Amino acid sequence: MQNLEMLKSSVLVGSNRMLWILVSLSIFDALATDFGLRFELIEEANPMMEYVYKRSIIGFYFVKLGLPMSLFRIQSAVAHSRFVQRLLQFTIGLYAMISGLHVFWLVLQFS
Repeated sequence: MQNLEMLKSSVLVGSNRMLWILVSLSIFDALATDFGLRFELIEEANPMMEYVYKRSIIGFYFVKLGLPMSLFRIQSAVAHSRFVQRLLQFTIGLYAMISGLHVFWLVLQFS
């Protein structure tokens, strides 16, 4: 029984760590995208986010940061669903690639 409790807590800690990674990547993405759009260095590739950005920068940040942060509200489902864990890992991978693109254009711009 004690081993099962330890396993459950380690799964919860692992999902919590992944959620924080996702939120961190989301913050970087939002800031880098906003910077690039404000100074016309990039264009928003996502048509829905472009629409939101043109209507409200606050709305843009709300969507970019609010959705990942809302996952903390359903953390128990995230922690206990293997499918959701895989989706979270996939999403982190996508955000990591997007962050890499941001770093790439930032380095090109300022070097």
